[in-house]
Amino acid sequence: MAEGDVHTYFEDGLWKNRVEGGTRASNTSPRRTDAVLAGRLIAKKRHVVHVVHTPEGDVETERDFRPRVKRPQ
Repeated sequence: MAEGDVHTYFEDGLWKNRVEGGTRASNTSPRRTDAVLAGRLIAKKRHVVHVVHTPEGDVETERDFRPRVKRPQ
C-alpha cells in the first residue's frame, strides 16, 4: 500500500481508521459499519485506497479512490 492510504482495523475493542504513515488513529467507533463509512469518506477526500481489515488483521476489502489516468489513444 502507498503512504497515505486509509486502513480500517479492529484494536483494543474498537474499530479504528488510520492514514498510512501516521502514528495515531484518525477516529474510532465501537461499530464496524460506522468506522468503514468514516474510512471510506477519508479515502475519497484524499483520493487514496481504503483497506478494510478483519478483526484478525487480514485484508477483507480494498477500494481504490485514486483518479484514473487517461491514456492517449
